[in-house]
Amino acid sequence: MKIDKIYALPFPPNRVYAAWVCPETIIPPATRMDINPTVGGHYRQFMETEDRCNRAEGLFFAVEPDRHVRYTWERDRDGEITEIDVVFDAVDDGTSLRIRHSGFLKEESRSLQDGDWDDYVEQLAALLQNHKEPETA
Repeated sequence: MKIDKIYALPFPPNRVYAAWVCPETIIPPATRMDINPTVGGHYRQFMETEDRCNRAEGLFFAVEPDRHVRYTWERDRDGEITEIDVVFDAVDDGTSLRIRHSGFLKEESRSLQDGDWDDYVEQLAALLQNHKEPETA
């Protein structure tokens, strides 16, 4: 099972990419990020509350600055390791952001993540609109 999404963002690909791989790009419910966007590098996204710490993590296996990243994704070490493939294409008015998230074992996981992508990209666009350009990690 997979998710295929395309979003139009009014920012150039280098800016969207930089925000995507920047440790300061914290989109709720995340509270902090540890990321090394290189082939073989990792990312860890933490969602911390007073009661617990959840995390999503994975490894990068394709990184083309300003153009493309591909990495694994696992939530709270639940054993369902999926793959995220993100392409940042330049278009006349900004970036066409294509997200393919594949390898879901359960429809419940796929359905939950489908809505999460919409929320994430909406908040990413708001962050880009309201803040100066982040530096690439």
